Amino acid sequence: MFKRTALVLATALAFALQSLPASAETVTIRYSNWLPANFFLWDDIIEPWLAEIEEVTEGRVKVDVAPKVVGTAASQYDVVRDGLADLSWMVAGYTPGRFPMVEFGDLPLIGPNAEGLAPNFDRIYRKHLADKKVFEGVYPLSLLVITPLQMVTKGTEVNSIDDLSGLKFRSSSPTLTEVLKLLDVVPILKSAAEAYEMLATGTIDGQITNLNTIPGFNQLDLMDGVYHVPGGLANAVIIMGLNADKWAQISEQDQKAIMEISGDVFAKKVGAGYDEADAKALETMAEAGYHMGRATPEQIEQIREKLKPIEAAWIEKAEAAGLDNAAGILDEYKEAVASDPASQ
Repeated sequence: MFKRTALVLATALAFALQSLPASAETVTIRYSNWLPANFFLWDDIIEPWLAEIEEVTEGRVKVDVAPKVVGTAASQYDVVRDGLADLSWMVAGYTPGRFPMVEFGDLPLIGPNAEGLAPNFDRIYRKHLADKKVFEGVYPLSLLVITPLQMVTKGTEVNSIDDLSGLKFRSSSPTLTEVLKLLDVVPILKSAAEAYEMLATGTIDGQITNLNTIPGFNQLDLMDGVYHVPGGLANAVIIMGLNADKWAQISEQDQKAIMEISGDVFAKKVGAGYDEADAKALETMAEAGYHMGRATPEQIEQIREKLKPIEAAWIEKAEAAGLDNAAGILDEYKEAVASDPASQ
């Protein structure tokens, strides 16, 4: 009787062990980082979040940071999708036309503060677009936007959009490229990592970027002017993207724990960090003797009128890509941002 009972128990135990998911073992995520050393986004937000992933999963999911970037800043989506690395900070606009459904995050003059913009963008994505297979092979742990992009120049004082004709500016997305064309500026699509050389060699007269990237990417001495437009001339959609196969290796329990610190929660932290960093950057530029231009309410309306075709073009493009009710989704996003106290 004892032998029979022991055999039954042993068989049951063996079956149970065979049934355990592969994710019961430690899952190691390889992170590819292209951000510069001592940049606030890495030091204050991303690196602590990576450590928190290990903490909330009780060590069952670990993140190893590669000693150097795998691929280039512009190729991070393909790097992660193809499994050359597992996780990275990706700028959607660096691969033009690839993600038309989410390009409403790039649109200008939606709201002034990233702390309100970023989490609402993630929520709208999960509500309306998560089932659209926007990101093949990549699972967005967070989808967000950052601080509205501003105009920073070298050798030209800009006090209104009338001062822009014929200038050459770095662009970071298809939407921003169209914005610049409507403002009679020559756009050159390049990543933030490539801006230093372009500025140092005089290839461009300026760029539309987050203000914090000027001191953050060691460009403070290469530029000398700002034209600040509350709400920005564009924005940048960011994917904190994980390889889909790697995500599938993680248990449901740990997936849930990771998402509790990701999604709109991570987006809000990033947004607040960007707002603070941009405010500090603006102070730093003023102290460095930059020309500090700022759009008046009348100039903002002038810009809004000139850029009207941008929204219509996105709606048409998104619906052609299969997004039903793109106009309604955009309106919902605007309303969510406007009603969020963090946006004020």
